[in-house]
Amino acid sequence: MNRKTVAPIYSMCVQPSFIIGTNNEDGTYNFAPITWVSATHEEGDKYLLVISMSGDKTTKKNVIRTGIFSANLVNTAMLPLMDYLGSLHAQDGPKNDIDYKVGRGTVLNVPTLDASPWVYECEVAKSVETGDSTTFFCHIRGIQTDEKLICEDPFDVDLTVLDPVIYSGRYHNIDHMIGKIGDFKEIREDGSSEDSDILKAFHKHRMIMYLMFFIGLFVALIGCAYIMTFPIIIGAGLLIVLAAIIYGLFSNAMTCPYCGEMLGRRGFGTHCEYCGKKIF
Repeated sequence: MNRKTVAPIYSMCVQPSFIIGTNNEDGTYNFAPITWVSATHEEGDKYLLVISMSGDKTTKKNVIRTGIFSANLVNTAMLPLMDYLGSLHAQDGPKNDIDYKVGRGTVLNVPTLDASPWVYECEVAKSVETGDSTTFFCHIRGIQTDEKLICEDPFDVDLTVLDPVIYSGRYHNIDHMIGKIGDFKEIREDGSSEDSDILKAFHKHRMIMYLMFFIGLFVALIGCAYIMTFPIIIGAGLLIVLAAIIYGLFSNAMTCPYCGEMLGRRGFGTHCEYCGKKIF
């Protein structure tokens, strides 16, 4: 490998993405994305979750005050929620412009996100101050995981099931880079979002493509019924089907409106299998 020397100004670090859940003083819940999360060995077979937070954010204050929190692993399907929660401050009011289901810990009284495939329930053991940052070393009191995940031992975790988001200045999954902060959610004053405009255009083109395709197929089938008399009808129908496919390709009705990857390569679902954004 050939390397080059660069200035020591880059803070690049491969970081897993988590949404931290804490209890506010009034008993309500608060969620905020944090990527400075790691783990360290304690004694025996025990591990401590290590999490760092800077400034005077509400999440940090709640952890200092209560000593407990949940760490909800973010997968690609949760990126819109992570972007949304990260764009608001708790002091500005409840973060409830979009729907997300909230549960409670099974061991500790902490708020958890139902969408997360891996949730730590943590209790602070000690903290260390470095500048305006506080690093918390935390006992892991409970873990909730996706029921599809089967772990044969503590080090056997199938990341393809969890589909975690990795942050290093930009968002990545275990396949490729999928976007930057702010690419996934932008709530406007009227409650709409850029996402809604993108999806409206995508579904409009997709509906036109399907309409053309089925009209062409219907015409071709009519021609087949009278194949000896109307071969031109079959040709016309097939041309319409071909036009539908060409329209789908050039209008991007067959690709994800966000990342541009061809849909259907890994099967169809409500979310793009590449960038994790909801499209259906």
